[in-house]
Amino acid sequence: MHIDNNSNKKVFPFQANELETMKLKMLNWLQPFSIFSYLCTNSNYTTSGSYELLIGVAAEDDPCFGMDTIKLSNNQDWYFGHIAYTYKSYVEEHLVNTLPVFNGFPTSLFYKPAIVIYIARNSLNLVIEADQDPLLIYNQIMSAPSVVAPIQEALVFTSSESQTAYVDKIHRIQDHIKMGDCYELNYCVVSSAKMMNTSPLQVFASLMKHSPSPFAAYYKYKHQQVLCASPERFLAKNGNTVLSQPIKGTIKRGLTLEQDECQKEILLNSSKELAEHIMIVDLVRNDLARIAELGTVEVAELFKVYTFPQVHHLISTIQCQLKEGVEFKDIVKALFPMGSMTGAPKIMVMQLIEQLELYQRGLFSGAIGYVSPNGDFDFNVVIRSFFIDEKAQSIAIASGGAITIDSDPMQEWEELKLKVKALESLFYKAKGC
Repeated sequence: MHIDNNSNKKVFPFQANELETMKLKMLNWLQPFSIFSYLCTNSNYTTSGSYELLIGVAAEDDPCFGMDTIKLSNNQDWYFGHIAYTYKSYVEEHLVNTLPVFNGFPTSLFYKPAIVIYIARNSLNLVIEADQDPLLIYNQIMSAPSVVAPIQEALVFTSSESQTAYVDKIHRIQDHIKMGDCYELNYCVVSSAKMMNTSPLQVFASLMKHSPSPFAAYYKYKHQQVLCASPERFLAKNGNTVLSQPIKGTIKRGLTLEQDECQKEILLNSSKELAEHIMIVDLVRNDLARIAELGTVEVAELFKVYTFPQVHHLISTIQCQLKEGVEFKDIVKALFPMGSMTGAPKIMVMQLIEQLELYQRGLFSGAIGYVSPNGDFDFNVVIRSFFIDEKAQSIAIASGGAITIDSDPMQEWEELKLKVKALESLFYKAKGC
């Protein structure tokens, strides 16, 4: 079952002050479904995009598809889904995936939804498209609870690496840099815990309060769920324009307006952050050139500071005009995985990552998103996320950072702990912290 040209579509107006309540109702309504995508910008319109909220729900008997199925040139269907980091072995056949798994999402999966729900940006209309009567779905949503209970469970996360082991890995990476194997490598560590008395919905609702982000996603595939507060766009297509917006460079917000502006200046004048950033910009330019009309690759924004609730990020926008005949799979193969989560040169660092990291990344540092009926698409970078396996009652976090020759190993360790703590802190209140 999927939405076709004969589907029903209805529009339901609402008031601005009802938006957050409606989101909670929709999240509660989604819980019984086994496959769904909930994509939300949290009203953060610093980055371009079409939707404030976009939901795709699969029917129980719906088949799933690979990327070959998606044809941008004559597409008439919605597709929702993901591309896991392990797809790298399809991009470069000699790259292997030998590490143990910490999240069990398939390498690549797309589905045609039975129900699509969306709110366009700056709109006060809820739109429902479905083969069944949209009014029935709307009534179900409006009858759902509008609250989510706070987290009450205190969890202790265990890191996959000790401080000593991590620092040793950073030295090994820097040895590879000195030998000329690479210039920059994004190294990641996993932390995990058992979660017995907290639902994924509770975690996501708390995460959105703590870190409302423009590329947030609540993505469920059977017993595997990812709760994502990503600030980063991997890849988007609007008409004939394809763009990527890598993040490299982060600094905390200031406590006052004056301090905030000072923090921005520190970020913009950090030689280390700028050096890391420009390497990724060049990598993306080269990747886009594979699928671009000759001479159309351009850096539309370079070193632009984007402000989020807790941090400032350094983001560049690299775009091109799509070459005729290029399909979705071709675009993904040209740019995946995203350079901001690998390093440079990309193939060599992916080989080193396989040697150095302790777990297969799976959907972490992959992408979640959608393809619309007109052939446009938008995909995030899966970072700042919880990975939940309901069968194993486990919850995991992966985090890391870009390592260069100038990186201080102990400083990298402290930054890693801060990133992990930002997510773990959702469970601190249960401890009375």
